[in-house]
Amino acid sequence: MKKYVFITLLFSMMTISTQAQWFDLTENKERAVVGFNTGLVGYRSVQDLSSSQTWDLSDVGVGASIAIAGFYADFIYVTPDHRFDSHIILGNWDDHSAFTLNAGYQFPIYKDYVFVTPMIGWSRVTTGYTEGSDVEIDFEAQSIYHKYHPTWHRDNFNYGAGLTVVPCKWFEINATCTAHAFYFGVALNIMNYN
Repeated sequence: MKKYVFITLLFSMMTISTQAQWFDLTENKERAVVGFNTGLVGYRSVQDLSSSQTWDLSDVGVGASIAIAGFYADFIYVTPDHRFDSHIILGNWDDHSAFTLNAGYQFPIYKDYVFVTPMIGWSRVTTGYTEGSDVEIDFEAQSIYHKYHPTWHRDNFNYGAGLTVVPCKWFEINATCTAHAFYFGVALNIMNYN
């Protein structure tokens, strides 16, 4: 059902304006965009059949995106909750992580103001434990972190689409919805700083 709603939404976007310019790829030739993303990753519940445990892996992650001449790639990552928790010292803490990597192509649908990006990619969700007594120190970054030990993972094919709105020539706002992530971002078009 979600697939049909998603496809219907994409096709309805084609009728945004009678001036819609699908496949006018000349808009992409002067675009070099770098961005920052944040949102939910791994929000579907997963079940480990061997132990009958179910995890709800909704968590906020951060990532980055890049688009050059219309070719788009992004990633978003959720670090384990207790990895940088300085208050835990002993014991093992249930934890999880998630990672999504996507690639696609941006199609301008309304001049150079609105772009839609169909994308495919890969997603990994892990569960495990963070060991409180296993502490590592990074002297250069001046941080302390605990060792995360994944005990289970699932790799998934990821698919979805992104919508980009360009309110001014150098700034962009992105919203992306895929099968395993939902996130927003801001980006700068570095080719338009002249």
